[in-house]
Amino acid sequence: MTLSTHVTVGAGELPALQAAMRDAQTAAADYYGQTARNNSIDDLGTPVRRFLVAAQTVNDLLTNSVSDSATYERITSSGSHRGARVIRGVKYVRNVAQHLAHVIRPRDEHVLIGGVLGLRIYTFWDEVPATVHAQLRPATQRLKADYDALLLGTNVTDTMLETLSFFSEVAPGIPHRDQRGEWTGFPLMSQPGVKDRLHPEEPTNEKDARTWMDERRPNGDVRVICGQLTKDGTRYLFGHTFTGRLSYTPFVETAEQLGRDVAAGFPYVVGDVLANTVDRTEDLPHVAQGAVFESCGDIATWTAPVPSSGWDEDWVDERTASIWHGVVEMDRGEGIFASSAYLIRRARRLNAVVPYSP
Repeated sequence: MTLSTHVTVGAGELPALQAAMRDAQTAAADYYGQTARNNSIDDLGTPVRRFLVAAQTVNDLLTNSVSDSATYERITSSGSHRGARVIRGVKYVRNVAQHLAHVIRPRDEHVLIGGVLGLRIYTFWDEVPATVHAQLRPATQRLKADYDALLLGTNVTDTMLETLSFFSEVAPGIPHRDQRGEWTGFPLMSQPGVKDRLHPEEPTNEKDARTWMDERRPNGDVRVICGQLTKDGTRYLFGHTFTGRLSYTPFVETAEQLGRDVAAGFPYVVGDVLANTVDRTEDLPHVAQGAVFESCGDIATWTAPVPSSGWDEDWVDERTASIWHGVVEMDRGEGIFASSAYLIRRARRLNAVVPYSP
């Protein structure tokens, strides 16, 4: 008999779990967003502690409040899943924060990354002093080995994503999702040049991550096609991704990938972006990674459906042709873009350049 690796969650049990997951997801997103806002370590401690409480709530619900808790107990006690040890480490430090007079926050030593495209602070889990540990109950003290092995000195964001990923793996229906079907609070905003994950579902291996990106719908509300170029026999469609009436990033997709996106239900239209938008970049100083365009009206009023068979001939507006040639080269990883092509595509495909807003 094959033992289940998924916890069965009843319809009546789901709302509480999704609510707790939403709390954990938004705390993680808030923490990451605050790392780009020049906050102090003490300020960053607030969303960290919120995350610990919410994550332990999910853990408690799966342990004690679902009818299939035996499956969760088997998964977490078997030692076969790294995520289970991460959860035990999270439980340890959450118990410290909740029961003892010791403030849990990232340690003072940190890394600052960035430049003209924005700065971000990367922080790490701190040591729990021996005098504090000695005050804990024996059952909690036994969790310290997991904390020390998998959290201590680790990037705080990585732990948050690993925790959320584990919960999703063992109970796939519990992540809280927005109206587009995306995890609430995700993806995190791309930090140029940094390969760290931006999403709980994102694989750590680049090859697997590329497959994951291509098999999921792109983020955003609609993509407006501005032209087509053929390179080495491959047709590339390009344009702007809009969220609401704002576009923060261009996109480039092969004709085949665009076809898969459309089949998955993502809307692509065609229109003259240059003639129907205004450049809002100067009005939004917190946006550092590119130009922002705002549609002058409802996007549907100046766009048209994409021809069912696409375009046999290449086309591009002469006013922006040189720019789009560069954008396509960047996506293909040509020349100086070879080492960063994956990160650029990830940011565009996930629409992970939209600034954080609490």
